[in-house]
Amino acid sequence: DAHELIDTAISTALKESKPVYISISCNLPAIPHPTFSSEPVPFSLSPKLSNQIGLHAAVEAAAKFLNKAVKPVMVGGPKLRVARACEAFVDLADASGYALAVMPAAKGLVPEHHPHFIGTYWGAVSTAF
Repeated sequence: DAHELIDTAISTALKESKPVYISISCNLPAIPHPTFSSEPVPFSLSPKLSNQIGLHAAVEAAAKFLNKAVKPVMVGGPKLRVARACEAFVDLADASGYALAVMPAAKGLVPEHHPHFIGTYWGAVSTAF
C-alpha cells in the first residue's frame, strides 16, 4: 500500500502546509514488486471548504472589536507565509488604514516601504512607539 501512503503524505503536506516524513528502508527501493506500475498514479486534491456562517460571524466580531480601538496596529508573524496570507495582510492594512508591523521571524513578508509600515515588533524589547 505504498502508493496510498505516499499519496496521503503528499496531500497532507499540501493541505496543511506542514512537513511530512516518508521513511523507506534502504533495502526496499531496488526490489521489484508486481503492484508497481510504470504509469503514473492519478492524484487530485479536494478543495478546502469554508464555513461561510462562521466566517461571517468572525468578520463581524473582529470589525466590531477593531472599530472600538483607538490606535489599532496589525502585527504580522511568520504564520503569514504558511497561510499564504501576506498579500491579504497588506490588502487589509490598505483597506483599513491601520499601521502594520512585523515580528522578527516575519521580516521580508511585508514590504517595508509600505506607507503604513512602522517597523519590527520585538515584544518587550520594542519601544512604546
